[in-house]
Amino acid sequence: MRDTQAEQIHTDDWGTLWRLPISGDEPYVCVEVINSTPEPDGSYRDYMLRVPPTMTKAKDAIAWTFEVEGKDYVLTAQA
Repeated sequence: MRDTQAEQIHTDDWGTLWRLPISGDEPYVCVEVINSTPEPDGSYRDYMLRVPPTMTKAKDAIAWTFEVEGKDYVLTAQA
């Protein structure tokens, strides 16, 4: 997304929300997140998760991927 005409529409501690206009169609909107589980080498990967074009906040977009509202979404410790 960084290498396109995408607009960064929101960023917070949860991630970054991007919007890319698509001619003749709805915009492509995705939230950029960092995987909370480290790779075998200890690094962390970035992911782009597509979300509905109505999203305006990164946390709300991430919550949507788990089928909850942003106000109800919290990270839980992994056992």
